[in-house]
Amino acid sequence: MTQRTKDPERELARIRRVIAGLALAGTISLEAVAKRLGTSPRTLQRRLNRQGVRFWALVGQSRFGIAGALLEETDLNIQEIAAAAGYSTPSAFARAFARWSGTSPSAYRQARVARSSGMSEWREMGGPEAGRPVAMKDRSDVPEES
Repeated sequence: MTQRTKDPERELARIRRVIAGLALAGTISLEAVAKRLGTSPRTLQRRLNRQGVRFWALVGQSRFGIAGALLEETDLNIQEIAAAAGYSTPSAFARAFARWSGTSPSAYRQARVARSSGMSEWREMGGPEAGRPVAMKDRSDVPEES
């Protein structure tokens, strides 16, 4: 039996999980998501509209999350990531990724790698307390902004 919820946030989170799973599996459609949720496509569309969310916007967010994670955490090439995120061509993926992030997938990966390697070097220099926020105790020497 289908699980219904009155909590819009939980319902949207459930829809997002299904979309992410189907996006990773390959083809995705409103009909496939509705079927997985045990509802009709029209009912799913109404639920999303009630929350001010568009189906394809959720799909795009899911694909961006998948692509970002793969770029950051794997050595897969752009073509493999494009396929995993559900794009038929690397160029379509690159255009969509640039729309989402403002940068190319390669530049995104390089920036993340540079940032994470700089962070690990910083942690190594700081010993066991590295990476924890530092409290500013007395900053009377710094003028206040007006």
